[in-house]
Amino acid sequence: MAKGINQKGKILYLEKILKESNETHPCTMQEIIGKLQEYGVSAERKSIYDDMEVLRNYGMDIRFKRGKATGYYVAGQPTAAEVSTETVGKAEKAEQADAVESSKKALSWLLPFSDSEDDKPVKLLCSAKKKKEIQEALGNYAQYKEKEDDSFVAAVQVDENPEFYGWLVSMGRDVVIMKPKKAVQAYRDYLKGILKEYK
Repeated sequence: MAKGINQKGKILYLEKILKESNETHPCTMQEIIGKLQEYGVSAERKSIYDDMEVLRNYGMDIRFKRGKATGYYVAGQPTAAEVSTETVGKAEKAEQADAVESSKKALSWLLPFSDSEDDKPVKLLCSAKKKKEIQEALGNYAQYKEKEDDSFVAAVQVDENPEFYGWLVSMGRDVVIMKPKKAVQAYRDYLKGILKEYK
């Protein structure tokens, strides 16, 4: 038999072909020979059996299955359904990790409470209808106090930066800075600076 152009890599191609198989989708000898030819490797049955033996000695659990789906496969390889489920599971975990990471970045302006007189907390007057959303955002960083009307106060240490102001803007009239006055003025100046860009 004439040798193919990738003959030296034959055992590696055979390993790849077998790893793509599993118990529900084994490869027949004819399929293995055909796939090797696609890789530019010509092979006879006997040489493939010899190579399989080498791979077994190397630690691959190559098995032969008879029945409706007859052929060779590597034991322990996931089925298409398992691969799909695993891929979806990994994607969901990645999305959750991204969401947590985004949340950390978005709320990087939250600071732990300080006992220092210089670091007065910002007091936010919050609408009760947004209570859940606000508490999810501020979490344990804030101290909450209910008011008699349809509102509550959240006292929180913050880094007064554009990210914090951006969050305030996104909350609209449902979150208003009450104190300290310098925080109110700083936010007002920030908003005025943006408005100038739109004149």
